[in-house]
Amino acid sequence: MELEDSLFPLLREASIGIDPYEVFQDAEWALLIGAKPRGLEMERADLLDINGQIFSKQFKIPRLSCILQGRALNAVASRNVKVIVVGNPCNTNALICMKNAPNIPAKNFHALTRLDENRAKCQLALKAGVFYDKVSNVTIWGNHSTTQVPNFLNAKIDGLPVIDVIKDPKADRDMFGWQRGGVLIQKWGRSSVASTAISIVDAIQSLITPTPIG
Repeated sequence: MELEDSLFPLLREASIGIDPYEVFQDAEWALLIGAKPRGLEMERADLLDINGQIFSKQFKIPRLSCILQGRALNAVASRNVKVIVVGNPCNTNALICMKNAPNIPAKNFHALTRLDENRAKCQLALKAGVFYDKVSNVTIWGNHSTTQVPNFLNAKIDGLPVIDVIKDPKADRDMFGWQRGGVLIQKWGRSSVASTAISIVDAIQSLITPTPIG
């Protein structure tokens, strides 16, 4: 109802179902969001046991599993379907889904690390005292977790290397906001919602839009 009331110019229909073989029929995009969110005093690794039950075949509602979602996508979705896995641990869930969809190109499966990129841009802009659109060439390598490796050597602020603009020897990884999610949970009592939704939109836009020169 809220989708309809929002008058999105590209929305033509909102349908609801529980059978992935119906929901994913001819799908061009699949955003896999369902998972228990991270809570207080939790790291994303802690969700492995919890969400592992959701994404396993033995779970009492197997239609929610990434295994069956992958198989359903493999069976009925467009051969060029783009899959973005949001539910944490998103890297593991994306791998499970991808391995169960061998007929879909592996490059079409994405774990949502764009949120980390956006958080990094925000923190760099705040530390440099500029608006976020001055921050570019930010890259996050590895997992959507505390093991990620933010690449600040190539990042730029207003065209200049970050290390030339932010001269703080203690900054390093901290200036990339790599623990931003945990801080937000401490403040709010739950994991991010709005910024996650925006990062999904940003990820889709980046996948369909050529990277700007430079």
